[in-house]
Amino acid sequence: MKNYSVIVKLMIVLSLFIIIPIITITFIFNYGIMKYSEDEIGRSGLGKLDSAKSVTDLLSQTINNEILHLSLDETLNRLYGMDDINQAIKDSDNNLMLYQFVSKLSDIVKTNNAYSSVYLYLDNSNYIATSNGVYPKETFPDETWLKYYIKSKELGEPLSWTDPRPSDTNGNSSVISYIFPLTYTTNLKGSITINIYESRLSNLINSNNYDISDFISIINANGEVISSVDKTILNKNLTDVPYISKILNSEIERGHFIHSINEKRFLITYLKTGAENWTFVGVFSLDTLTTKVNSLKMSIIYISIFLLVLFVLLSYVISRRLFNPVKKLVQEIKSRKGIDIIGNGNEFTLLSKTFDVMIKQEDQLFRTIERDQKNLRENYLLSLLRGKPSNSEDEMKLFPLKNTLCCVIYIDKYNDFISNFSYEHQYYLKSVILNLSEEKVGESFICSGVVLDGDKVVIIVNITDEDIIKVTHVLKSAFSIVQQEASKIIETTISVCLGGIYDDILKIRNSYNEAQNLIKQRFIIGHEAFIYQKENTAATNKYFYPFNMEKQIFNNIDIGSKDALLSSISSFFDEIKHNKNLSYDNIMLILNQLLGSTIKYLLDLNISVSKVFGNDFNIYSKLAEIDTLDEAGLFLSNIYLQIIEYNEMFKVEGKSHIVKILDYIHKNYKKDIAINMLAEHVGLSYSHVRKIFNDETGENIVNYINNMRIEEAQRLLRQTNMNINDIALSLGYNNKQSFNRFFKKYVGINPGEYRNIKAN
Repeated sequence: MKNYSVIVKLMIVLSLFIIIPIITITFIFNYGIMKYSEDEIGRSGLGKLDSAKSVTDLLSQTINNEILHLSLDETLNRLYGMDDINQAIKDSDNNLMLYQFVSKLSDIVKTNNAYSSVYLYLDNSNYIATSNGVYPKETFPDETWLKYYIKSKELGEPLSWTDPRPSDTNGNSSVISYIFPLTYTTNLKGSITINIYESRLSNLINSNNYDISDFISIINANGEVISSVDKTILNKNLTDVPYISKILNSEIERGHFIHSINEKRFLITYLKTGAENWTFVGVFSLDTLTTKVNSLKMSIIYISIFLLVLFVLLSYVISRRLFNPVKKLVQEIKSRKGIDIIGNGNEFTLLSKTFDVMIKQEDQLFRTIERDQKNLRENYLLSLLRGKPSNSEDEMKLFPLKNTLCCVIYIDKYNDFISNFSYEHQYYLKSVILNLSEEKVGESFICSGVVLDGDKVVIIVNITDEDIIKVTHVLKSAFSIVQQEASKIIETTISVCLGGIYDDILKIRNSYNEAQNLIKQRFIIGHEAFIYQKENTAATNKYFYPFNMEKQIFNNIDIGSKDALLSSISSFFDEIKHNKNLSYDNIMLILNQLLGSTIKYLLDLNISVSKVFGNDFNIYSKLAEIDTLDEAGLFLSNIYLQIIEYNEMFKVEGKSHIVKILDYIHKNYKKDIAINMLAEHVGLSYSHVRKIFNDETGENIVNYINNMRIEEAQRLLRQTNMNINDIALSLGYNNKQSFNRFFKKYVGINPGEYRNIKAN
């Protein structure tokens, strides 16, 4: 692609910043006008459809009221039983009644010019009474409406309006029938039908249309025309007409859209009704709207073109003014020696390439030097810690002084640290701690450090003979600041261990190992500790274990006293802390022995450790992850509180279980109850059921059941005449002898003697 001058590109950019918004605004404005106008016409069209539906509903209500009034007329009800037209004609009274009723039908037609005729059809009669006279059914000329009535009656479906058909009085016009079945208002069985002129209905629904090209039609669910301005399409199926098909397939009850008919744009609106299953369809021309909108759009386009030309000229003038300083700078750079501009391009491209090359070369050189120096230094420090240092003179310059010592920085709560940060983030944070430590320690001594895997950062400090006396104090002050800053960065704390001081750099590994051994003291001192060799005094006491405190803890668990338990645990750990000569290993033995006693305590109570703490809980591994004695105290407090809560829950469950056990016994004690069946019903083990029952009632289950049976036997012996054998069988005993044996055991005499005594 050809590279144009900056001034050309600048002018194009400025022009685009003006042209694009103007074109976009013009397009949006034109589209908005058209869309708003179409929406307004759509809402107006839907309003006309609502009016048309209201008119139709009003007409239906009027007809319905007319028919209801007629169905309640005494003249109609007197036709009950008049089934034969020939017999009715012979009887003067019946003939008069028919004449009067036909006159009433004729009066209904005369009162409303929308009505063509009215029919009375009785199911059991052989005639049809109409507003034009009485006709035998077999010779009645208008049968179309009757088919609708008979079909709806057979299918049990409601019917109100029928499809249009030629009028029975005027063959040039069409009528639509409203059929009302006589069901609830009279004893007669049949229907009253009022025939409406379709043209009158069409005029009513199109009364609000002011443009001759606009019209509203009614179609049914099958796409057949019920009413329309164009009478040639009445009863025709229009499902092949695209916009009719679209309306019928739509699941929306009302809406509008634009459609072209004979290359003219029309707004199509539709409204679906539920009762008659009709759809009102309005077709409204958009020619007038389109003409006005196009005129407005052209005016907007002319104004936009004028503004575009004006702004392009302004863009050119502004571009010339902005470009002149850049052009001078490019000419000056090209005139200088030692600068090679590679490639083609405009002025800005050439400037950018020149500066990019210079900056990249400088950055690459700097990073290479820095990386090489860092790698060499880290490799040297690692080799010292491994006890295999290299003999490079450049590396030896890191520690020019005689004496060295090793400082190991540990991250407290390391498991939380690694769970909160990714591996890359962990290394970054440890590097921050290293840099901060080197900065603070470096204010007083020569030092250099390295980040190790795991929870350690190591710094080697190089000091003079004079510094040996004060080095511990100075380092403590420096690391105190580091500890404060680190807690803000890594969301936990750090502890620092100092190894011994050696006068040979090759012995720094010894100092490193000493510092690692000192970390055990953190368990006693706590987090954010500063530990050095002087505090690591050897323990002189023999093995110690506070047995009395252990007994107090388990006694408090037995009675379920949480406050007393926490107090006992606090005293337990206070006694350990006050014994200053206890070593780390001795303390760990004490804690492990206490955990062992705890597990034995649970087993003695027949409680599984997994039931209290879960299947994946390992109490010893959890203890090994703890950093400090205070954390161990919290850990054990939580362990024992969980045991108390489990015991309380167990007691609550035991009370609910004893209710189930007693309920089962009371319902089934007259049967042969097996304790295994009882345990299965409650959902507990055999031994568990016996223990719960004994704890809650103070006796065993067998005695309890036998007592209930013997009490019931005594009642039956006193109050009934049942023989002893039947009583024994009804209470679950296999035979009379077994019953006699148990009865005498619990009462002291046999059943026969008991009955005789009570009878006398």
